Amino acid sequence: MLENLIGTRILITISNPEMQDRELRPRVEILQGESITIAARVVETDELGIWIEHSDYPFPDPVTNKFSKQKSYILIRYEFITSIAFFPELPTATAEEEHRIGFVEDYRE
Repeated sequence: MLENLIGTRILITISNPEMQDRELRPRVEILQGESITIAARVVETDELGIWIEHSDYPFPDPVTNKFSKQKSYILIRYEFITSIAFFPELPTATAEEEHRIGFVEDYRE
């Protein structure tokens, strides 16, 4: 089933967000034990976890010491994934399309 995720956008809930890459954490304080849900495009799955695309990751230029936005792939290890929402009816994205990571807020009807 994991191979079906490659190229698709998913909603993924991550536990211990304070232990994740800084670009995966929302810009607000997170309480201990909370989780976050993000929307992201899956690039690959392997024995370590799921690799997601971040289209505008800030990367420092060693000469100018300024940051530029670069496409990157971020690993989310399996032990931090609490759930994945996969949408098989949505079209698979192409590698040329730009995909941004988005945070999903809790909602109630």
